Amino acid sequence: MLATDARSAAKTWRPQEFGGKRASSVPDPIVEPLWTGPRVLALIANGEAILTDADGEVVTGDDALRDALLEASRGSTILVEGTLTPEPLQRLDDLAPRDGVAVPTPGRMARQMLIGDRGDRKDRLAAHVEALERRARIDPFAEVAFVAVDLIWLDDDSLCDVPLLERKRILESVLAESRLVRLGAFVKPPIDRWIGSWRTLGFRRIAFKAANSRYIPGSRNPDWALADLPRR
Repeated sequence: MLATDARSAAKTWRPQEFGGKRASSVPDPIVEPLWTGPRVLALIANGEAILTDADGEVVTGDDALRDALLEASRGSTILVEGTLTPEPLQRLDDLAPRDGVAVPTPGRMARQMLIGDRGDRKDRLAAHVEALERRARIDPFAEVAFVAVDLIWLDDDSLCDVPLLERKRILESVLAESRLVRLGAFVKPPIDRWIGSWRTLGFRRIAFKAANSRYIPGSRNPDWALADLPRR
């Protein structure tokens, strides 16, 4: 969808969706742990921060988070994709309830790593129910942080045609971290050394995104895929 400036993009664009490619087929991927919470777009411009959800609705409340985003932006006009989640603010022992989520069997894990989200309807339904159960364990009144994962507009320019890895590098230079504003972690394979720490922190799913992929607002990207976090 065309947009002439960051504000019009924030009003009309939606977070990009994951495609159905097998995780193992994503070319030259970067891998991210998935946070629990709604994906949103954050517009930071002209002294205000506006958050819109996947349905295009403005997220209201939480003035402290908006103030933190304004301070983090260093004066740039930016449109950032991220997740609203209390998880970065929780103590490690507070994450324990998420360990109660059923761990996939080795067979299911292998299928998920091979076919991503193209499993049968039963597997998709099970994944959806699991996500709802995880969200239900989060206090709806808990303080949330914004975890930034992608930069899609900077000042006067759309970055949708800039490769993902470069967008992430630019994001690191224009958004400062604080208690309420975080930069999402990402690594290049092999990911074996990270699996244990991600699982300890309560993560159960991971995203594979092609390092050279572009951003397609509101559409499925064939070079983005989801998979269960291997249990090793």
